[in-house]
Amino acid sequence: MRGHVSKVLRLAVVAFACAMMAGCGGPLRYTPQGVGKAPGADAVIVADVNFDAAMTRLDITAKNLPPPERLDSSSSAYVVWARPDSKTPWQRVGALNFDADARTGKLKDVSVPLTRFELVISLEQNASAGSPSSELVFQQDVEY
Repeated sequence: MRGHVSKVLRLAVVAFACAMMAGCGGPLRYTPQGVGKAPGADAVIVADVNFDAAMTRLDITAKNLPPPERLDSSSSAYVVWARPDSKTPWQRVGALNFDADARTGKLKDVSVPLTRFELVISLEQNASAGSPSSELVFQQDVEY
């Protein structure tokens, strides 16, 4: 009887460990709300972290996003930025593809050479800005 209980206990421990590992897998999903001039906006950020390659693949969708020029007459784009910490300069990830009719912005299948980082989306005068303005519309820490 004692051997049977031991086998059942071992099986239960293995099953529990497998369930815990399965719960840790897969991409991360964040749903930040808009800040600054876009408090009614919502975003979905899907971050697929690849530790072996030291990079993260991102898919970003923002909804209820006003046209950039409505928030600031000199702005025309929303740009995504990342950095590993506050002591490091921002890296431009890309600009959201903005659909004014649907009030959505999307940036799909882009890679960031980081596995843990700050991510912001800012309001910019143009899509090729060299550094983020102070007009942030989303902020999110990406970390496993």
